[in-house]
Amino acid sequence: MTEQTTSSTGKATTLARFVIGKVERIQGGLVDQQSSAAKATAARLRRALERPAGSVPEVWEITLGGFPESLIGHGDDPSAAEQAAHTALCLFAIHQQSQGVRMHQSGWGLGRSLRLLHQKLGGSDDLDSGPLIRRFNALSTADSLDEVLWHLRGLITQLRAAGIPLDYGRLVRDLYRYSVPEYRDSVRLRWGRDFYTYRPEATEDPSVTDSSVSPSDNSLT
Repeated sequence: MTEQTTSSTGKATTLARFVIGKVERIQGGLVDQQSSAAKATAARLRRALERPAGSVPEVWEITLGGFPESLIGHGDDPSAAEQAAHTALCLFAIHQQSQGVRMHQSGWGLGRSLRLLHQKLGGSDDLDSGPLIRRFNALSTADSLDEVLWHLRGLITQLRAAGIPLDYGRLVRDLYRYSVPEYRDSVRLRWGRDFYTYRPEATEDPSVTDSSVSPSDNSLT
């Protein structure tokens, strides 16, 4: 592993921990406490989804408050980490909307969640056709984060409708690394492995998955 790769991995881990902390705070307020403040925060995040990171003052506290110093941008544009965190938090707010169970759960990588969605939608066993497969392929071949966001928003909405969770620590890590062209293939490989090697059980209930995150969680490495 090169020094550059090691540095990128460390930054991705730091970013994932930041986002997980924010997500769990909002999620706890929504699911456990049914807090009006948490509902207002989530609504602001949903409205900010398609805006650049840092351009919406009403979400600064949640997207920038306590942001890791090593990942803060220094120019006029948001850093890749700032944009990835903003996007992941806004997508989580969409995913958790009107849900009584936790939509952020550790271990549910994007490919795994979409594979279960494919099954719930009655997709074919050959995994080479159907609307969801086409959208997943379009996401995986996207040339920009804007294109990734376009496809992700629709997929997250489908996951919400099916009650399928997602690990937002993993997602922000993937978004951050996808912003660097040389790392995109590694993200695609992760998504492909998760989707095509996962074997969902017919009776699987994601709502009972443990959402806790340990320091050694392999989604952060």
